[in-house]
Amino acid sequence: MEDRVDSIWNKDERQEIVDKYLSSTGRNMFKVDEFTDWLEDKPDHPCYERFFGSGDKEAARQHRMSLARQLISGLRIQVHVPPVKKVDVSSLAEAISYEAPAFLSPMSSRRKGGGYVPYDPESKESRVELRKQAAADLARWLNRYRGCTEACGLDLTPIETIVTALREEEETEAA
Repeated sequence: MEDRVDSIWNKDERQEIVDKYLSSTGRNMFKVDEFTDWLEDKPDHPCYERFFGSGDKEAARQHRMSLARQLISGLRIQVHVPPVKKVDVSSLAEAISYEAPAFLSPMSSRRKGGGYVPYDPESKESRVELRKQAAADLARWLNRYRGCTEACGLDLTPIETIVTALREEEETEAA
């Protein structure tokens, strides 16, 4: 799997690329189709090789793989956890049900091409991976929307606490 654009160019470099494009075209809005068309005849542009260097056949293959990722992404399963019977109060405990992804793309194998594995709620490895991904996604969300939510006067401490707890459980499960 090829590197994501945001791993090739940092945020400042991407912003500079977009700013130069908008300046050179006189546009005030970035439209992906117009940018791609504009870039096609600019082989000296820093993005050209990434966008057009692989040839149409490989680009079409990458697109189809992206479609396959979209196909599997978001599929869910329903997990039912029966009450714990080992504790005296188990008769008072209710079964737990939660929704989980039907498939996981393990973070550790993504750079090597990765793939998707079925989520198994009975598997310690599956549970650790799901918690790791949940913590990472929440942390990314916090990073992206912190300014907006704080500007609305919202307290993000509960979400930060969840990220910390997921990371701690991840370490506990992995041990």
